[in-house]
Amino acid sequence: MEDYEKTLAVIGLGYVGLPLAVEAALKGYAVTGIDINETLLSIINQRKSPYANDKRFEDAIAKVGDNLSATCDFTAIQKVSTVVICVPTPTEHNVPDLSLVESAAKSVAAQLQPGQLVVLESTVNPGVTRDVLLPILEDASGLRIGKDFFLAHCPERIDPGNDTFYVGNLNRVVGGITEACTERAVTFYSNIIDAKIISLGSTEEAEFVKSWENTHRNVMIALANSAAIICDGLGMDINRVLDGLQSKVDQFGLKLATPGIGPGGHCIPEDIHYVIRRARESGIDTRFLDDAAELNDKMPQYAVRQLSFLAKDKGEDLRNLRVALLGLTYKPDISDTRRSPAIEVAYQLERYAKSLIAYDPYVSYTAGLASPAVVAESLAEALDKADAVFIATAHHVLREQLTPELLHDNGIRYVLDGRNMLDKDAVTKLGIAYRGIGR
Repeated sequence: MEDYEKTLAVIGLGYVGLPLAVEAALKGYAVTGIDINETLLSIINQRKSPYANDKRFEDAIAKVGDNLSATCDFTAIQKVSTVVICVPTPTEHNVPDLSLVESAAKSVAAQLQPGQLVVLESTVNPGVTRDVLLPILEDASGLRIGKDFFLAHCPERIDPGNDTFYVGNLNRVVGGITEACTERAVTFYSNIIDAKIISLGSTEEAEFVKSWENTHRNVMIALANSAAIICDGLGMDINRVLDGLQSKVDQFGLKLATPGIGPGGHCIPEDIHYVIRRARESGIDTRFLDDAAELNDKMPQYAVRQLSFLAKDKGEDLRNLRVALLGLTYKPDISDTRRSPAIEVAYQLERYAKSLIAYDPYVSYTAGLASPAVVAESLAEALDKADAVFIATAHHVLREQLTPELLHDNGIRYVLDGRNMLDKDAVTKLGIAYRGIGR
């Protein structure tokens, strides 16, 4: 019985499912990962990491031994005590797409066994676990919740590239359809995660925690970007304003967001639309959230316009400038380009600049990047023959290498610093025109 209790199937082996599967395997679970991507399955079964620049995970997956197997065969679900669904839930034109969750639920229902615990980790609207998943599982299997099987929601928490916090030590929240469902889920996560496992009153509360924590972050970023736009219009420097605000943060422990070309990744730019959609269904006014999301979505276009204005101030036109776009990922020091605002910047520059070349130390064209830019193999290649630089991602290697002197020596005349990464005074002293976001 103990051996059976430590069996797990994880459906969806992406940025959420695979780290969970590896962590459970390291904690002694016999884990079967299920995915339809055969290339990914091969990489996992060779005990290799699909993530660039993540030494901790690279070491972890190499240590799982025989405790982890990856397959496309859903019948493996029949032999485990717990099934966790970690499939993507993208938004299409800001409308949540639950098709992959529904498909996974149908696959689970076809194999569901009495006594099993099913957990949804995918980000969804409040009510999806109860109103969408539960009917699929009950109707297709003939089993009944609370009597024959258990169902809960535990929203994923993962921060790619974070050297301190990973799936094994991040606090989690859990809400079940019934109290017994919650208890089963809490026991499961307590066995594999060395952090707080917090019980909530329902699946809806657990679902809302996930979407709201990223909505909160989205709004905070929108506030920072709004302040930066005001600073641009009034001739102030947002960095000095933030330094002033920091004096209160240091004493009161407040949390400030910083302006930039907008948030990216699967969570922050998308989860707010799950909240908006569910609130609208109940007739709740969401104009404040709509405005915050829209402002952040428009920051790439705003930044490109700032580069155009910068050129016009010097009597030049962006259409005559060759631009080097530095950074393509949505956050520093990872290879993840999902919903990256840098990709939208690339499309804007491809449309309005004379030419465009991009460079990112963690991304190559062969990675399947959906960008119109030619991707350089090195920073030197990107800067060669460029007139302007647009900084889209503050990778540490760029912070180290992209000095004002390097820009000057390569004949760069304009810098649009989309992450406020450079020393403005040091750049302008060398005769290079500079604009950041709000500075």
